[in-house]
Order: sequence, then C-alpha cells, then structure tokens
Amino acid sequence: MLKLFVLLAFLAAQFIITWFGAFLGKIPSRGTVFGWSYTSPLFGLFVTLIAFIWIPVIINLLYGLGFQLGNRAFGSFLVVISLWIAAAPVAALLFNFFVVREKVDLPLILGLLCITVGSIIVAAHKEISAWFL
Repeated sequence: MLKLFVLLAFLAAQFIITWFGAFLGKIPSRGTVFGWSYTSPLFGLFVTLIAFIWIPVIINLLYGLGFQLGNRAFGSFLVVISLWIAAAPVAALLFNFFVVREKVDLPLILGLLCITVGSIIVAAHKEISAWFL
C-alpha cells in the first residue's frame, strides 16, 4: 500500500506541474502590477509565481513525501527516482486526456508504454530477479 501511495504522490505532483506549466504558458507578457506597467514575459511570470507561490510548495511537499516514503518502501533510491521520472509522461498523458484533449498517436502511446513498463520492472526488480535465481 505504501508503494502505491508513493506512485500516487509522484503522479499528483507531476500532474500539478503539468497544469501549472500550461497555466504559466498563457500568462500575458504585458500588464500592470501595483500601478507599474510591464512588457516583459519574464516579469509577468515572476509576478505570477509570487502570487501563486503555494503551488510550488504543494508540489515540493508531494515530492518530499514521495521520496521519503519511497525510500522506506523500496529501500532503493534508484527505484524511487525511476518512479518519479515515469510519473511525468503519465501525468502529461492524463492532463492531455482530461484537459487539453489533443490527439494522441501510436508512437506516443508506445513510448509511454515503454517508460511505464520499464518503471514497473525497476520497481519490482527484486521480485523479478527472484524468478531467475
């Protein structure tokens, strides 16, 4: 159960990152803050990050929880980092399916399938090794 929670924590963090990236990508490069006009996309992003600082805090809390519980559940940093890496494309696919709704093609599905299967193999490497030894 703890192993599943680790995966869910990473998946939630990656999903929030994907949503936040899509949100930040739509920030206007011109605007007014506290009566000052700006025409810089960098300044617009900076102001937005300050206004929504709680989002990166939640992301980092989920990551910290995932890594802390993952090290306890799996006993291997390589397994935990592999799950963290695999959560990104899965979250991107879920975000695309539920929010963006862009067309998904076969090479994308095959690539995500390879990443997911590879992560499962890494996460279950001790059990898989026991089959052959």
